[in-house]
Formats: sequence, structure tokens, C-alpha cells
Amino acid sequence: MDRIVQFIIGLSGDPVLGRWLVMVLFGSAVFALALAFYFLIFGMYNPLRKRLGDLTGAKQETRFFRNATNQLGNYFVIRERAGEKLSYDRERIIHAGYHDKNSLSHYYGTKILLTIGLPVIIFFVCTVFIPRIDPNILLLAVSSGLLFGFITPSFYLDSKVKERKRIIRNTFPDTVDQLIVCTEAGLGLDAGLQRVAKDTQLSNEIMAYELGLINAELSAGVAREQALKNLVNRTGVEEIRGLVSALSQSMRFGTSIGNTLRVFAEDLRDRRMQKAEEEAAKLAVKMLFPLAFCFFPGIFIVILGPALISIYAALGK
Repeated sequence: MDRIVQFIIGLSGDPVLGRWLVMVLFGSAVFALALAFYFLIFGMYNPLRKRLGDLTGAKQETRFFRNATNQLGNYFVIRERAGEKLSYDRERIIHAGYHDKNSLSHYYGTKILLTIGLPVIIFFVCTVFIPRIDPNILLLAVSSGLLFGFITPSFYLDSKVKERKRIIRNTFPDTVDQLIVCTEAGLGLDAGLQRVAKDTQLSNEIMAYELGLINAELSAGVAREQALKNLVNRTGVEEIRGLVSALSQSMRFGTSIGNTLRVFAEDLRDRRMQKAEEEAAKLAVKMLFPLAFCFFPGIFIVILGPALISIYAALGK
């Protein structure tokens, strides 16, 4: 690598221009190899797919990064059979709202590309632009890139799961109240779910989407109890799990669904109040550090500042 850099610098006659030429040539070579690998291995240009698109008139949107990561991640995905418990990563993918069948492959492919690509990029950038870099520092930078590329997709996925659960948990009590109104007005559970899904589209798209999936499954012939269990598996929210358990018992024993929803709504309000009281009790501890490091120093300066200035002036005289 050093010989190539020195050769190009000798041809250009300028060290800075030579390094830029090396960077451009290296980037072009990497892009060309990646493009060739993509077309040869991943079959981006498929004559059959193009022919079908011409005949049907449908536009086949091809996305380079997603298709590449899907194909790369397929080698590491273990397909679960029907009825088996989902793997930890697939469960997180579903809880984050990615219900596409290739979402887990895309996640694994992205993690692999970042884990391999970031250390390689850091290594070549450091060796080209900092030729006299300390080997220990270079090793630390490459290791940091490796660690960052490996854990970043997982942190991003966890943040998406947490945010989606928070949104569902905050809007779920209002959904239950609307469902109670619908059942008390004479609608059945299926019709009430359809009505609530339609009304919540403007206020909460996530909850409306989940309820719409339930309605689609019911229309396709899925049993009501199984459709509700699928809702629990897709969201992973404990409040929804409790509601589904209560509704399943109500349907199994033939009790009133409206009374069941009303009792669950009261219990849900009690939980919200307890959660609010818990957060209020934690507020004093959370405010301790901002007060100690941000508020108290200013108070001390305002109170003790004039006295210290007077003492300094008196001792100076």
C-alpha cells in the first residue's frame, strides 16, 4: 500500500494531490467491485423480473442497500416453523413494527456490513492520510469501529421497540374506552374493533394499524382468540396481554364482554395512577443531581460572592 501511494505521489508531484488521487482511485475500485458483486451474486438484473414488469405494467422498485443486506442476511436467518417460539431477534423486529418477512435478514445484513465495513474504512483512511500513525492507536481505532458497527443496529432496534411500546401503552387506555362505548352502544366485539380502528387513524396510526391487522385476520377466517393472541405477539405490551386474557376468559365462559372491558378499564386507570405516583416519587431523586451541580453553585456564588469580595478587600488593605 505504501509503494502504491508513493508511486502515485511521484507521478503527481504533489503529496496532497497524490493522497487525494489514491483516495479517489480506491473509492472507485471499491464501488466497482461492490457493484459487480451485487449484479453477479444478488441477481439485481433479472431478465425474468424485467419481462414480467413489462407485461404487467408494474414498476419494480429496486433498492440497492436493502436487497443486498437481505441476500447477505439470509445466510444467517433460521426460519422458525409454525407454532414454534420466535427467536429473540425476530421478536424484537416484530415489536419494533417491522412485519416484513425479510426484516430480520435486513437487520443481520446491516449488522454484518457495518461490522466489516467500518473497520476497513477506518484502517484505509488512517493508513492513507496518517502514514505515521502509532500501531496501537490504529488498532484501537479499528477495534472501536468494529464494536460500533456491531452494537449500533442493536441499540437502534431497542430504541425503536421502546418508542413503539411507549406510544401503544400511552394510547391504549383511550382505545379501551372507545371499545367500551361501542359495545355498550350495541356493537359486537368485531364491529367495535373495526369502528375503533377507523376512529383512531387520525390520533394514533400505530394502534389503528394493529387493530386493522386484527380485522384483516378476522375477515380472513382466523379465530378471534388467535387474532387477539397475534396482537399480543406483535406488540409485546403487558396491558394488551391482560386485556386479551380477560377477553379470552369472557368468550370462553360466556360472560358479558362489556362488563369485562369496564372492569379492565377501571384496573387500567388504577395502574396509570400508580404509575404516575411512582414517577412523582422518583422526581425528588432525579432532581437531586441537577440541583447539586447546576442550581446550587449559582446560589452559592450569588450569596457568598459579595462577602468574599468584601473579605478580600479588607485583607488586602
